[in-house]
Amino acid sequence: MKSDNCMGRNIKSKPDYLCIAIFMLCLSVRFVEYFLIETDKTAVGENVLHKVVGIIILALVLKRINLSWSDIGFHRNGFVSGILKGLLLGIVCFAISYGMELAIFILQGNPAHLELYISSFR
Repeated sequence: MKSDNCMGRNIKSKPDYLCIAIFMLCLSVRFVEYFLIETDKTAVGENVLHKVVGIIILALVLKRINLSWSDIGFHRNGFVSGILKGLLLGIVCFAISYGMELAIFILQGNPAHLELYISSFR
């Protein structure tokens, strides 16, 4: 039990190593997802598995070192407003980037338009 407390204290005092380890573990899962499982060719789509695994890994690490979600910045108060702010930021960035791309096409004499479709890159 004493070594567990010491480990938690070391991890809390040097969070860079823990962040790097979690990142490398999640990156490994991402490579497995992309190159071995090839989820981009399935109905699940890409970028789902490694994100779910990353959340699970983070939850396990937080439990192991006796931290809570609020200790790392996730608070229950303002949860919905945080999601809405994130969506707004995404929409604004999308509008700016695609607006600039469309403007460049128009300036080049290649009129373009947006189309929405779902693809699994087959």
